[in-house]
Amino acid sequence: MGKLRIFMMTIGILFLFALFSPTVHADDSNTYEVGTDSLHIRSGPSYDSAIIGTLVDGDRVTVFEEQYGWAQTYYGGQKAWVAGYYLIPAENTETSAEVAGSKAYSTKVIKAAKESSKELENYHIVLDPGHGGKDAGAIANNSVLEKNITLNTAISVAKELSEAGADVTLTRSDDTFIQLEDRVRISQTNETDAFISLHYNAFPLNGVNGFSTYYYADGEEQEFADDIQSALEQYLDLNSRGTRQNDYHVLRENSDLSILVELGFMTNPYDLSIIQTKEHRENVADGIVEGIMEYFNK
Repeated sequence: MGKLRIFMMTIGILFLFALFSPTVHADDSNTYEVGTDSLHIRSGPSYDSAIIGTLVDGDRVTVFEEQYGWAQTYYGGQKAWVAGYYLIPAENTETSAEVAGSKAYSTKVIKAAKESSKELENYHIVLDPGHGGKDAGAIANNSVLEKNITLNTAISVAKELSEAGADVTLTRSDDTFIQLEDRVRISQTNETDAFISLHYNAFPLNGVNGFSTYYYADGEEQEFADDIQSALEQYLDLNSRGTRQNDYHVLRENSDLSILVELGFMTNPYDLSIIQTKEHRENVADGIVEGIMEYFNK
């Protein structure tokens, strides 16, 4: 009888706590605005998931969770997901993309131009900014980190792809460590037309310089790498090292069309002076978008 009384008292206390405890609301840092003309609401965190609604430019959403570039919110009382890349922090819609932010989606999204040709409409591109979090990648002058440059470059490329009409997913949108297998999984759990991993190189001899594009399998991937490298050659003021075959994990284990681009040597003084500039990132974006168009328009 004593045990039953204790059990009933415990249940009563828990009920009162649930009844009178304040409702928890997400603070302003969890509220975002839609930064594109229209944004599909999906039942799950992938482009394969069913579309259950649509948001328009300026709509606000509260984000409760982030998963590989997808933001979880609620729609019609049920969990729903939207592509996080198209969300702008509501408290600061002009956040600069020049420096990687410390929290998800801390970038300004450039809306697709109304009059753009939308040549990449209905294509889904996954961009993979190399390294992140505890993995700094290459380090130059004890202060320049590859993980920051790859993220800023990916943001520039993503903006231009979006302007061309493509759907874009970033494997990371902030300074987060992502396992290699998870980067591949992000690609394969979506209907991905192309996966592009972005990196910057390093070598013990500082005279080694230039950019190159890597592929794993002969055939389509080699052809895609050739198109990207050729387009980048038209835009980058760096030495072209051509295309090369390699068995990088994100290429070898990825069944989607995939390449890895090394966009300059951080250990070469000239390359380093170029790759830290906004102009370089914009040129990379121009080259990659042009290369993608060249490949898919054949």
